[in-house]
Amino acid sequence: MGTEAPDGTAASEEAALDDSPLKRETTRDRFRKAYAKHQVLEATSGMLTSLRSAETSPFILEREDEEDILTEKVTYDSKSHLSVLFQMHGSMWPSVLPFCLVNVLITYLVVLAKWKGVDLTFPSDGHSFMAIMVSFLIVTRAQITYNRFMEARGHLSDVFRSCRELIHHTAVLTMQDKCRGAKEWRQDVAYRTIILLRVTIAALEFRTSQVNTWDVLPEHMRGQLEVYVSDGVGNKTGDAFQQRMMKWAHGARTLSDENFRAPIVLAYNLRSEIMKQRNGQYLKIDMHPNEELKLLGFVSDFVSAFHGLKKLITTPFPFPLVQMARTFLFFWIFTLPFTLVREISEPVQVMLIVFFTTYGFIGLEYVSMELDDPFGDDPNDFDDLGMAQMVFEDIYITLYKLDGSKTAEELRSKVANRVRRGSAMQNYRTEMRSSMVDPSSSGGNLT
Repeated sequence: MGTEAPDGTAASEEAALDDSPLKRETTRDRFRKAYAKHQVLEATSGMLTSLRSAETSPFILEREDEEDILTEKVTYDSKSHLSVLFQMHGSMWPSVLPFCLVNVLITYLVVLAKWKGVDLTFPSDGHSFMAIMVSFLIVTRAQITYNRFMEARGHLSDVFRSCRELIHHTAVLTMQDKCRGAKEWRQDVAYRTIILLRVTIAALEFRTSQVNTWDVLPEHMRGQLEVYVSDGVGNKTGDAFQQRMMKWAHGARTLSDENFRAPIVLAYNLRSEIMKQRNGQYLKIDMHPNEELKLLGFVSDFVSAFHGLKKLITTPFPFPLVQMARTFLFFWIFTLPFTLVREISEPVQVMLIVFFTTYGFIGLEYVSMELDDPFGDDPNDFDDLGMAQMVFEDIYITLYKLDGSKTAEELRSKVANRVRRGSAMQNYRTEMRSSMVDPSSSGGNLT
């Protein structure tokens, strides 16, 4: 009996603890948290099911959108040595291998000539001194190019961040206003933001894709660029359109110039769209000036980041440094066999050294060439369009949470309603000529 008393006491204390108010409160808290989590998961599942099942769902890609994301960017597992060593997608091996083989062939011919009694080799003293200069130029170029690459990635992140923040703050600052005008205004701001971002990506990729920014604009929005953007053709037909553009121009403009102008014009249009709510036809609750400045600040952040990207694209790596580095590189690397054959008597050994030395030095130069233009469809380029499409989807979700699935679906449908590239330029020129002859038809019109 003496041994059972402690057990009985412990059991009674545990039963008393189970009935205590603290235990009951803890149990209720756990139940509330589990139920709240269940409600969140159920609501999220319902939202995604509703959006994905809708005919114009923001998460369903149109056929024309599928063509934009076919390019597979480089991905790799840094923990797997074999996959890193032997992966060909995004590798410099296809570009550098011909140089390696040519240099090995030169080495073989030098060895063969030496066997035949013709000594083409020379001492390595001067060649070793030149190696210092080559290494400095190649490594410096690679370092500068990498810094430019990361700077461009930082500006690109700022572009995406400012778009997300603009729509988030637009929604949060006006979330108490659920009237029809407020929903329409929020959708218009989101639409202008998406168009601005898409046109910016097109401008960044123009040098590679040769697709004009107005080719990705919806048909009804091309007229907003007509006052500012020339068609870039330069044929002087003598009509009112060409005469007016020639009066405004301060010099010859290229298509690249006009493509970089388009995001600036659309940023102005977005600012005008944000301030449109001041006319009293959209919001029942007026925005405070500080709230308006907050939204306009995100547009300023976008424009600042875009100018940073434009600076990097329009300011290439200094040509004299590129020319000097490449001249020293090719002279040094292709004369390397003539010095190594003199120092190393084993042909296979010298061929292997030449092969991998060529791969290292010329490979670094090709890495610099690859990183020098990170906007395009190369495997090592930024997936800027894919990241922009994720921003689009985040904007759809923001509108869905505040204004419902109908608003998100309408916005997605408007974004998908883009023109086909075949007739885009001709339609654009026609609209520009007609509007420039009669400026009252659309001058200053932002809608």
